[in-house]
Amino acid sequence: LDYDPAPCACAPCSAYRACVSPMFLVVWGIVAVNYLPYVVWYPLRTASWSCCIVVFHALVGLLLASYLMTVFTDPGTVPPEWHRAVAADRRLAADHRYCTKSGLYRPLRSHYCSVTRRVVLNLDHFCPWVVNAVGFYNRKFFVLFLLYTLLSCSWVLLTLLPSLLDVGALLAGDAPSPLPSPPPSPP
Repeated sequence: LDYDPAPCACAPCSAYRACVSPMFLVVWGIVAVNYLPYVVWYPLRTASWSCCIVVFHALVGLLLASYLMTVFTDPGTVPPEWHRAVAADRRLAADHRYCTKSGLYRPLRSHYCSVTRRVVLNLDHFCPWVVNAVGFYNRKFFVLFLLYTLLSCSWVLLTLLPSLLDVGALLAGDAPSPLPSPPPSPP
């Protein structure tokens, strides 16, 4: 058997593939929409707030780094040498499943991805948010991306909670207005 898989729809991982996908730009847009109000527009400028901004930048930096690693790391495919070795040995071929869609023998816990049109090692799923299949080599980065997203959102909520409660009290009429009161009118 020759190693001649079908052409892949979205691999190899490339800058072109990521940049032409709208989801790549959507993720960056969501980060920007959340970054601007917290860092640029929020009026509080104290020493403790500066520490909050530093932590926020660290979390967002880790979030974006893990996102980029998830997008640009190949999830893993069946090496051609492995396929040739299995195809040449009847005993090995009996131990592995033959994928009729790709024409390759599949290692254990690998599956055919219909989006990328290839066998992916330890395939979890194809994630449109990262424009890539989540597999053996990029699963760690995907889990880190989810973790840093959770931590970033939790940090923003935790640090803005006092302000949100003040706004709630202001709307309920229980707190004094932060705006200066108008000057008294002349008699």
